Amino acid sequence: MKVVFIRPQPSGDTIGLQHVMIVEPLELEILATLVMEKHEVAIYDMILERQSYSEILQAENPDVICYTGYITHIPSIISLCIEAKKMFPEVINIVGGVHVEKFPEDVKSECVDYKVVRNATRTFPQLIDYISGSSGFPTGVLKRNEILNGQALPAFDFYVPIPDRSLTAKYRKEYFYVFHDKVALLKTSFGCPYQCTFCFCRQITDGNYFARDLDEVFDELQGIEEREIYIVDDDFLLDVDRIQRFIFELKRRNIRKHFLVYGRADFIASHPEIIRDFKEVGLRTVIVGLESFKDIELEVFNKKTSKEINVRALSVMNRCQVDCYAAVIISPDWDKADFKKAAEMLRILKIKFVNLQPLTPLKGIQMDFDENKLIIDRTDFARWDLAHVVIKPEKMELAEFYRNILELYEKVILNPRHLFSHLKYPLRMQLKMARGVQKVRKQYRSMILKSNGYA
Repeated sequence: MKVVFIRPQPSGDTIGLQHVMIVEPLELEILATLVMEKHEVAIYDMILERQSYSEILQAENPDVICYTGYITHIPSIISLCIEAKKMFPEVINIVGGVHVEKFPEDVKSECVDYKVVRNATRTFPQLIDYISGSSGFPTGVLKRNEILNGQALPAFDFYVPIPDRSLTAKYRKEYFYVFHDKVALLKTSFGCPYQCTFCFCRQITDGNYFARDLDEVFDELQGIEEREIYIVDDDFLLDVDRIQRFIFELKRRNIRKHFLVYGRADFIASHPEIIRDFKEVGLRTVIVGLESFKDIELEVFNKKTSKEINVRALSVMNRCQVDCYAAVIISPDWDKADFKKAAEMLRILKIKFVNLQPLTPLKGIQMDFDENKLIIDRTDFARWDLAHVVIKPEKMELAEFYRNILELYEKVILNPRHLFSHLKYPLRMQLKMARGVQKVRKQYRSMILKSNGYA
């Protein structure tokens, strides 16, 4: 069979992080690798692809099309499924991804034939075998319009093959993450043992945490051509012994890469020697969920950290000359003083890049809140992007709230001192980031006008 894999382009209503980061569709590379021995496969990244979808379909004439994405991609995925069925009524549309796995009922379309809701690396190849007539119907898959109704799903299986990254060869030079150019993704673990109330990541694995064998990880790492490696674990800086062995193996195998990882502030603050040693073998940047500079908010988030821990963590990173991409949650009860305090703290901590996330109660998270305060409907999937304000601000008008978010971004990202520090990066990346930042600013300005009733 001809099996085509599609990474959709986000909706125009989504405030796009794709303007400042586009990374490889690792999940599609993995799935395509699993079936490529038996079937002809192709991956199309619609964020970067120059052909139209109809041109792709005409050229490929696929038997099966597989789509994956996040909550914000649901409208785009459904639209692509409809278009495919109009052109080829017999084509089979398969949909998956982390939101579909948890809430398959949100993908409502007669044009969606199957939804993969558990253990895609095991289930998907079985589904392809079923479609080709060589096996029975697998568990962990829902048929058209079928919903989860208490039926038992198989236990979690975290098997991951080494993906064939040549499947995205024509796009790879365009993948980047902020200032990390030509970046490749590496997944070494699944889930997170912490229980932050705002976080959806833990819900994906029902609280399970699983780490891949490091020998297997290094077999994959040594086959990656790119120097820039983004380790996309929910939390890579977790197990001291495992990280020490990771550092040791980098030295022993003489692997020279640059690493971007996720890490918690409390780990960084408590283990400065790990950050120092990791820096020596390639650590360049840590994405740190600071979340807040108010202890009372951190307690509500069940973050198990504090403002003081955040300060200590940034002291360690600045001392070790490791960049911090900080994540901060903007709570709906913030007033102008809170935005001013956040700006001051970000300045004191010397943070040069920040992701400001209005508190977004995604389905399934553990946080209690009043659904009546939502100002964006839960079915308006494209705007549940962790950038739109979805909860009514308590102390400001919506337009003013957006304006304060934009101004806080500008105080950090457009700070002349920070812009000067960006000169260490290639000019190509400086220009790409400048264009991306301008596109995001334009989207926020549009939201301010809409909130004021002018658009």
